[in-house]
This record gives sequence, C-alpha cells and structure tokens, in this order.
Amino acid sequence: MKKIILTLLWGIIGWTLSAQYSNTIYFDKQNYRQHHLNPAFQPQSKLYVGVPMLSSLSLGGGNTDLTLMDLFKKVNVDGEERTVLFFDKCAPNGVNDFLNTLKGKEQIHGSYQIDLFDAGYRVNDKISVNFGVSNKMDANVAIPEAIFAFLFKGMENGEVFDFNLNKLAIEADMYTEIAGGISVKATDRISLGLKAKYLIGNGSVKSNLRNVSMIASEEEWHITGHGGIWTCIPNFEIALSDSGTVSEIQLNGLAPLKAMGHGLGLDAGLAIKVTDHINLSASILDFGCISWGGNIQELQIKEDFIYKGLEYEISKTDESSGWWGPYKESLKNLLTKNQNPEKYTSWLTAKLLVGGEVSLLEDMLSIGVLSKTHLQKNLVREELLLSGNVRVNEHFSGTFTYNFFDGWNNIGIGLNGNIGPINLFAAMDHIPLRYAKISGHKIPCYVRDTRLSVGLGVVIGYQKDSKWR
Repeated sequence: MKKIILTLLWGIIGWTLSAQYSNTIYFDKQNYRQHHLNPAFQPQSKLYVGVPMLSSLSLGGGNTDLTLMDLFKKVNVDGEERTVLFFDKCAPNGVNDFLNTLKGKEQIHGSYQIDLFDAGYRVNDKISVNFGVSNKMDANVAIPEAIFAFLFKGMENGEVFDFNLNKLAIEADMYTEIAGGISVKATDRISLGLKAKYLIGNGSVKSNLRNVSMIASEEEWHITGHGGIWTCIPNFEIALSDSGTVSEIQLNGLAPLKAMGHGLGLDAGLAIKVTDHINLSASILDFGCISWGGNIQELQIKEDFIYKGLEYEISKTDESSGWWGPYKESLKNLLTKNQNPEKYTSWLTAKLLVGGEVSLLEDMLSIGVLSKTHLQKNLVREELLLSGNVRVNEHFSGTFTYNFFDGWNNIGIGLNGNIGPINLFAAMDHIPLRYAKISGHKIPCYVRDTRLSVGLGVVIGYQKDSKWR
C-alpha cells in the first residue's frame, strides 16, 4: 500500500502540466499577449494575428506543499550516506516531517490552454480591441492530511481515526472560450480594459460529497454519509445491473469539442502611469462559471460500508469459503447511479493580479513586482515575484523573475523576439536550479509547480512608443 501511495505522490509532484500564461509575460511590453494577463494593457503594434493552433500553448500546475525532497531523506547507515524514502525505518522522523509539510490538505492542480485563434487591432491612440478562441482544461484534486496520517502512521495503541471525507474533492473542466476584449485610455495616464467570454463546456468531472466520513479503528473501518461524483462527458455511460448496482462504465467514442454546457466569464483590468517612470496595474481574470446539462451521469453513495478484516482458511481457495464474498457484495451495493441527476455549475479558478513597475534608462530596463492570487473553492494560493525586464530594441525583449515563496530554488525566464513581421516567444516559470541524484538520475528537488508558454504570431505596424501604453 505504501508503495502504491508513493507512486501516486511521485505523480502528483512530477505532473507539472493552470490554463494561463506564464507570469513572466506580465511586464513584457513587447509581447502582444500581455493583455491576456491584464486586459488594460495595449499592444505596441497596429495589428497582430496569432498563427492558428500555434499562437500560444500554455501548460502549468503542480501541487501546493510537496517537493521531491519531502519524499526522500539523506541518512547515515553504517557510516555510509544513503537516500531513503521518508517512511523508511532508517529515517526515524521522516513521516512526521512529511505530515508537518502538509497544511490541512494537499491540493494538486494541472491544466493547459491552446489558443486556436488570437488577433488584435489598435483602432487609434486610445482604443485597442482583441478577439480570441481558446481550448482550456483546468483540474484540481484535494486530499485531506488525515488520509496521509492514516496511511503512513496507522492505528497505534488503539487509536481511532475519524476522517471528514468532505475535504476529499476532485473538479476538472475542459471548455472552449470565445473572447472579445477592449482597452481604452480614459486619460493620458489611466487605461481600462474589459474582456467578455462565452464558454462552451466540453467535459466535466466534479465530486459531490456531503457528510461523508470514515471511522477507522483496529476492529473495523466504517464509511458513512451521502454524496457521489457528477460527470458530464460526451458518450459516457454508467450501466446498471438488473439489481440496480453499477455493472459497467462505458465510453463510446471520443467527441472532445462537443457542447455539454454553457457559461460566461469576465476579465477586467486597470493600468495607471503614476509618473513617467512608475506604473501600477491590477486585473481580475476568469471570473465566471459553466452550467452543465448534457449527458449528466451521477454516481451516488448508496449505503454504509463496513470492513472488519479478512478471515480465511489456507486450504480453501474458492470464493465460496466466504472470506471476501460479503465485502464484494457490500462494495457493489455501496454505489449506485442516480437516474434523474440535476444540472450543476462549476466555477472557473479566478486570478487576482496586482503589479508595480519602475522603468529605467528610457524604459530599456525595468524592475517589477507582481502578486498573483488564485481563488478556488475553499483554497487560496498566492504567488509573489520580482521581475527584471530588458528591452534592447523593438526586435528583442527578455524577462527574469524570482519567486519569493520558493527562494533561489527556481527562477523564471521569458524571451520575446520580432523578426520582421514574425513574433516568437517562450517563457517558463519556476525553472528548477537545484537537483538531487536518486537512483543515478538527476531530478529537480525543490519544485512544487511550473508553467510554460510558447507561441508564434505575425505583428504588423510595430511601434515602440509609450503613448500606446
């Protein structure tokens, strides 16, 4: 069991695929995609068009608390330094250190964004408009700390574990976003931006646990409560047996872009030029929700499940001996399908960004600070980074970021180039700087998450002129 859990944890930490651009783009004025992080920002080109399917691709995610160094410990065994798993008997305080790293529950997040079409046009000195179509996926899984304590510490001295499994949650949405935005210079120093989004839901999975708990002792494990899992996936079907229990789960072909729900979203931004050298800005992104109504399947907890251990005779190997039969039947009766599921709504992960920038040497250099807050159900995640920005000329710009919460364990780098009308960019947050050697392989040891963005576009009428800002 511990090896299985370790494999899952490895996947949690290593799975570093949020539907959003790299943070390094925020202060890169020469990258026309900057408005995706603050709709008040206006591109420095008359017209831009992203190459369809190649305009931008963004991957990001990770987890809230754990790095690989929380799973492995360096210990001294018979005078020799060795690397062992945290629950190894040679690591006497490994389990306690691991549990102390968790902050109530472990949140795993992962997603992607593909810009299918992206274009913008500067109408005049004051107004800029943009239009885009993107396909996005956003997934979040929450695991209560008590489950890890139960798995790795066990039930010692008659201890009883009482889990509130309501904190165990999963929510994953895939959707297509059609967005139109406008940025207006209200005054010479204040710009306002707004972007409206029409959301077409393509697939969804969401847990729905209500008062579900597990009481585990040396005598028995008892799961009780109500709830289940909603799915809204094309061609997905939960089949029932004649007795009403779940017999089979079927997926009859793929239809990834089929409309299974609809919703609305909004981005809003503000940019203020306080002085000729100081800029302040703020934005709220992805404030919206999707109502799901197509092919909803709901798997419900039907009755309590009690596990009291296994008793069997070695000489009897068939199931008729009864050692597993009662539990098999109980597990079959635990879940059932709701024949009349209700429609449900899922909220996007909203982001609040607040930034400040000081320009130097006629804006060839600048230093910026960005705070980014992820607003999810029952969870708030915060990022705070320092950004150094270089704008050599209209053909090249670069950004270097340092994340305060992760220290010098990882940095971010963004590069943007205009070769004639062709625009290329690549940016990555949380690039690992420290590695550990485990089983002969070097692995990043202090990275909790990462984010990568790349893209290709065409820029016409580029002009390095602060009046367009």
